[in-house]
Amino acid sequence: MHYAIITNPVSGGMTVDEKHYALARAAEILKADIHGLDTASAEEFSNCARDLASRCEVLVVAGGDGTLSDIINSIDTSKNTVAFLPLGTGNAMGHALKYKGDLAEIAVRLRDGKIHQFDLISCNEKRRAFIASVGIEGTIVRHWQKSRARGSSGFKAYFLATLSSYFREYKRANGMIEVDGKRIEAKNLLSLVIVKQPYLGFGMKVVPRARFDDGQLHIRLVNSGLVKTSFGILTAFTFGNLVGQYLTGRELTVQLDRPLVSQCDGNEGWEAKSFSFKILPKALKIKC
Repeated sequence: MHYAIITNPVSGGMTVDEKHYALARAAEILKADIHGLDTASAEEFSNCARDLASRCEVLVVAGGDGTLSDIINSIDTSKNTVAFLPLGTGNAMGHALKYKGDLAEIAVRLRDGKIHQFDLISCNEKRRAFIASVGIEGTIVRHWQKSRARGSSGFKAYFLATLSSYFREYKRANGMIEVDGKRIEAKNLLSLVIVKQPYLGFGMKVVPRARFDDGQLHIRLVNSGLVKTSFGILTAFTFGNLVGQYLTGRELTVQLDRPLVSQCDGNEGWEAKSFSFKILPKALKIKC
């Protein structure tokens, strides 16, 4: 097989039949079958991805940022090439790849595109990601996932999860971060974002200078209050976030005075007082 499409039956707000229908034209353009919708667990989905990756030239991931993350953490990215069809809610990667048009138009772009080598982030050597964070995002994702389980999705659900996290649940921490040996005090931490591309979900350009392939972690440290944070969100939806301290480096360590929850590619991570992140140069081959 040249192309194979894989999609997760439980991600997003679509039924299995709706996903088949949405992907039908893209599958026809790529001359690819659709796989994964018959899997019943995360383990089965990962096994399906590994099997397909061993039998096709390009594994096309149809889903959101979390589904793409699950795939790149399941296959051997040093050997296998992937592509991405945005079928999720936030779709940070769709914005970062500057996709335009419907899935059929994106499939044509993939078919005619070139293979690029992108960096990834190693998160505590547990998971590889394009987007990671320590701070309020983990709490927001936890609330958002609960809302989605109840059938509420889209930007409104995410916005309400953000409000609930900011005003009710999230408790800030103090600590120290170290970027390539340089120590920086992190007081009253709201968010520490580590990315390889500018966007979080829903088109929010949080770290405008981030790049996929420059061999650097792009870091945004935010400890502002409500007014500056609101301004940062507003500018993130326009020309790019201006709030917080911007840093770059190849390695980052975090030591906190209380546990916080991490976030990786829109999925809730783990709770800890210490975290480590490092660059994985040219770790992913992606056709786009």
